Amino acid sequence: MTFFPDNTANVVLAGPGEAADLPERAWYLSEHHLVGRESGGVVLASGWADYTEPKGKHLWFETARGDGAIWLGAVIEPRRFSIPVLVHRTHGQYGKPFHQVEDSFWSDIWYEYQSRLYVNTKRGVKFVDFRLDDAPAVVHDIDPEFEGFQPYLIPVVVEKTWWFGTPEEFAWRNGEPVEKKTLFNSGDRKQMPLLTLKGPGVFQIPDGVSTNVVTTPNLKAGEVVVMHTDMSVKPKSNMRSNFYGDLGGQRFRSFVPGRRHMEMSRLKCIGGNAASSAVFTIHPKSRRPF
Repeated sequence: MTFFPDNTANVVLAGPGEAADLPERAWYLSEHHLVGRESGGVVLASGWADYTEPKGKHLWFETARGDGAIWLGAVIEPRRFSIPVLVHRTHGQYGKPFHQVEDSFWSDIWYEYQSRLYVNTKRGVKFVDFRLDDAPAVVHDIDPEFEGFQPYLIPVVVEKTWWFGTPEEFAWRNGEPVEKKTLFNSGDRKQMPLLTLKGPGVFQIPDGVSTNVVTTPNLKAGEVVVMHTDMSVKPKSNMRSNFYGDLGGQRFRSFVPGRRHMEMSRLKCIGGNAASSAVFTIHPKSRRPF
């Protein structure tokens, strides 16, 4: 048995579980991946093709006195697509009738809470959290109780537009070598890492893929600082109230492009000891799951 027969993806839908007071359930939608495993009663049908790219909206500055417009940027809208599935009764020792499978499956998808869709390939895991966007469409008008199955087209909406991957991490302790060490952005969208520092010492932090560094104030022994290098959240320290101000005018300005490595050769800790450490984390994002 191979996990990716014929290099195909393995698609899994996970319900909200405890967050919605439901049992923890996962639905293995790729039927040909069920070798040695009994079907849960829901498989992916053909026609799944609108999940790859989100829609966007251009923002323009226009004046009454000038022709054309000036492009200000683009806003990516919530991702909307449809999942074609076939819900069917199951057989075997633990076989379930059609209505029981359907009740369990539809309990895991709803407007008020999110479920998670995983696409597993040889390149890694990608996932999105989605809600039901509209009433599921019945593809063929049949008697499901008599036939034992029913095909559906499920409209879903994804608030966080991108497909997320498993986090990439580089952990370093003072004194360890940094030459030829890198942090990889496995997604195709540019990212700026999350940084966790533990003192003591003054850290010199590489600024993305540029040649610049950002130098921190002197961290105390036991001081822990969490920094979102994109500055979407102010840096936080467990021992000082204004770490952001203590950075002075320094800011991280460079990012890690998609499919690129961030070199760690410029990482240093001055005045540190064996307890001094730094952890860089990237949460990769991609336009498509493959």
